[in-house]
Amino acid sequence: MTNTKKVLLLIHGFPLDHTLWEHQIGELQRTSRVLAPDLRGFGGSEGGPGAWTMENFAQDLLRHLDGIGVERFIAVGHSMGGYVVFAIHRLAPKRLAGIGLVASRAGADTPEARARREETAKAVLERGGIVAEEQMVPKLFAPGAPLETVEKARAAIRRASRSGIAAALRGMACRPDATIQLPEIHVPVMIIAGRQDSIVPPAESEAMARMIPDARLVWAERSGHMPMLEEPQIVNSALAELVEAVRA
Repeated sequence: MTNTKKVLLLIHGFPLDHTLWEHQIGELQRTSRVLAPDLRGFGGSEGGPGAWTMENFAQDLLRHLDGIGVERFIAVGHSMGGYVVFAIHRLAPKRLAGIGLVASRAGADTPEARARREETAKAVLERGGIVAEEQMVPKLFAPGAPLETVEKARAAIRRASRSGIAAALRGMACRPDATIQLPEIHVPVMIIAGRQDSIVPPAESEAMARMIPDARLVWAERSGHMPMLEEPQIVNSALAELVEAVRA
């Protein structure tokens, strides 16, 4: 690490932006150097047309870290952000000091899922980000989530560009199966899963934890796919534990 504090890179999920980490940034920066960028096409970051692979996102982040003099870091990814973490592991495994996976999975899309992503990408380019908002928001939270919390996710989706949403959908569709990487991850790993997640079933999180040598699985019992907003203190405590487990 290039700083007395360990570097914690928070990578948001689809189709959101860095604001989903609002409850983590303030608390975790007391003990870590926290970086929470927007991926290209989301939030305040510009993008372009085409398909953006998880490697493209990973390369963007690695270049950014190079530019600010960060060599080793802890990468924490939510959902699609977890796919980006796996891409970083493929590209530059020695730079990872630790890994956090929040409501994410290792497996690749099925053919049916890839076809649905392509249909959605085309619809977003034609009709705008409202398509992603209508499809995603009902699946993000556990029943009874506060309206204010749900609205934060809606606002983040509305900040994304339609080209960014479509490009990320196509990139997720073509991502490789990261399951084969799991036994080769030799740094501390924290898996945080929502017990009521309708996108990533609990069984997938349990299987992923069994395959990673130094993994710990933490449940957010009242959360769906957004535990960092639904039960932020559980996420904060788990990530603080991860930071503590990482050797400087």
